[in-house]
Amino acid sequence: MDLESHSRGPQGTARRIEPATEPVACAVCRADDPRPYRAGMYSIGRVRFDLVRCKRCGLVYVNPRPTSAVLEALYDDPEYYTHGYNLGVETENYFARKHELIAQYEDTLAEYERETETRAGDLLELGSAGGFLLEAGRRRGWRVKGVEISPPAAEYSAREFGLEIHRGLLETAPYAEQSFDLAVADNVLEHTLRPDEVLARLHDLLRPGGHLIVIVPSYVNSAWFRGFAHLRSLLPRRFLGRQVLALLKFDGEDAGYPYHILEFDRATLTRLLRAAGFEIAKTEGSVPLPAHLFKDKSPTLRTRCLRFMFATLDRLMRLGLLPAARLRIVARRVR
Repeated sequence: MDLESHSRGPQGTARRIEPATEPVACAVCRADDPRPYRAGMYSIGRVRFDLVRCKRCGLVYVNPRPTSAVLEALYDDPEYYTHGYNLGVETENYFARKHELIAQYEDTLAEYERETETRAGDLLELGSAGGFLLEAGRRRGWRVKGVEISPPAAEYSAREFGLEIHRGLLETAPYAEQSFDLAVADNVLEHTLRPDEVLARLHDLLRPGGHLIVIVPSYVNSAWFRGFAHLRSLLPRRFLGRQVLALLKFDGEDAGYPYHILEFDRATLTRLLRAAGFEIAKTEGSVPLPAHLFKDKSPTLRTRCLRFMFATLDRLMRLGLLPAARLRIVARRVR
């Protein structure tokens, strides 16, 4: 289940970075009154990072967290897209999946167009990575621009596709207000220092009636994660296997570098979007489907059972009958 970011980062990065930290308040309600949530969730070298949960609004976040300079250094490492980006859900290198992902994103954008009743116009992607969604959008007739903090990823998308990518933070992107019809922030907001400011800027960049698609992991801030923490000793470890246990983040090792400094649930994400001026058009839950289970061409009985389990959970989450491991919200700028 999100199952996002089990893989440990490249150890060379930890040796090059001095893991300075800073205490922070809640990024949603600004309260500074958290309770412990999970100690030692992440690490850089010998420095451990704890998760806490805000007593007022329920946001889960890293505190103390790495400084902004440390976080930028993590994303500057080319191996992030080998060890960090696949997030334990995929078995292949991100860039090696270029053709597969572009085709998937063409279908995804077709769905977004139907949901928002939007024809191809101006598209912005925050966290554009290698540019696969933007290239898919261009093939569908969109005029596309991206924002990406990782230099290796921004360079790849410019080199491979000739895309216009702002290398840096959204706040420094040279885009005029009301320039876009659709903005996408897919697995990005959980990496940001000030999600409220990011969403406010995205609101300003959209034209009235424009839509924002936000996707975030929500497993770590869910009843699933909290329940597994209490029932950890009862998990059928042999049946689940090492990779699924890693996705559940209860495999006996830490979850790697603190790429995700924020962990949202439906209430905290909705609160931020509304505070930024958005109207919520649609909310959908789901669970990521582990590639090692669903791409196996010769599945065993155990694999078939696990496939059925994940597919059933995904269906029930999409119907809103179970807490989500991943959230997707379609939001609209009203004026």
